[in-house]
Amino acid sequence: MSHTDRPTIRVTTVRDLLALIPFLLRFQPEDSLVVIVLGRDGIAFTARIALAGPGPVSPALHAVWATIAEKVAALRDGSVVLIGYGTADRVQAAVDTGTVVLRRAGIPISEVLRVADGHYWHLDRPNMVDGVAFDPTASPVAAAAVYAGLVAVPSRDAVAAALAPIAGAARERMSTATADACAFLLELLDAARPDTGNSDTDHSKTGSSGDLDEDPDSVLDTPLGLALQRGARIYLTRAQDSYRTGRPVDDDTAAVLTVLLVLPSLRDYAARLTNTEPWQQQMWTDLIRRAEPAFTAGPAALLALCALRCGDGALADIAVRRALDADPDDRLAQLLACAVAAGIGPDTVAALLAA
Repeated sequence: MSHTDRPTIRVTTVRDLLALIPFLLRFQPEDSLVVIVLGRDGIAFTARIALAGPGPVSPALHAVWATIAEKVAALRDGSVVLIGYGTADRVQAAVDTGTVVLRRAGIPISEVLRVADGHYWHLDRPNMVDGVAFDPTASPVAAAAVYAGLVAVPSRDAVAAALAPIAGAARERMSTATADACAFLLELLDAARPDTGNSDTDHSKTGSSGDLDEDPDSVLDTPLGLALQRGARIYLTRAQDSYRTGRPVDDDTAAVLTVLLVLPSLRDYAARLTNTEPWQQQMWTDLIRRAEPAFTAGPAALLALCALRCGDGALADIAVRRALDADPDDRLAQLLACAVAAGIGPDTVAALLAA
């Protein structure tokens, strides 16, 4: 779900609303049912549900609709507009599922539309055989959205592509730098262990988290370990200062930072420092792309958190999936996946981080 803490844009027609949707989602939807939730002051939030295939409705889909209904009901006087993007049969099936849940909860449905091939149909008007042609780029709403700084890419896949791993020579440099960073951190962790000062362990596994998977914070409650945690925070702060001024860090710095983020204490510290400033998303996007696969979960989870704080549900969902693909057991990523599924808004996220 995406919450809309954005500039005021006046919508007066169906064409205006359809022109605005890609900017609300950040991408042009396909094979989707978009739920526009209206409150007293306009659009309260939006949600996008992928059109399901044939067969019974899954429990997960029922849970999504139940969450939407609960959030709309909390608005007291909220209503919804349902807009399906796709073939008539799949859109109708999705609309039918949602309509049952919403009406059971007593939530008014203001409008039901289907969009395909540059046309839209009112699904409650059976005589609209050919639909109504429209050009979303011709609406003044599209121009107003661009002027307000909103961006819409061609598809959800395009959002995911912006997080694609680097390749070629750049990847080779990061692989080498990450192997060196792993060896360095593992030596420090060995030295910090209260029961051993042995540093004879082989830490030459290129691009692998190796022993770092074993809760490294558990060995850091020593003078050297605490010093390492303080140093990691300083390292993170300096990297943030660089990105804040528009300067991505070099490969060695990026490698060390992605490796240091396996420290839960540093990850939690970085999470508390997240905000809605654009450079934060740029920083974590850059580090996701450059991180070795074993170290993607940290920056991906932090990007998801930044996106949630900005109300960007699409980016948050894509980023948290990247984090869980890299490490299904990652605690922060699991929590963020629940937050995305529940449609938790920016204010709630900020309050939780401040607690």
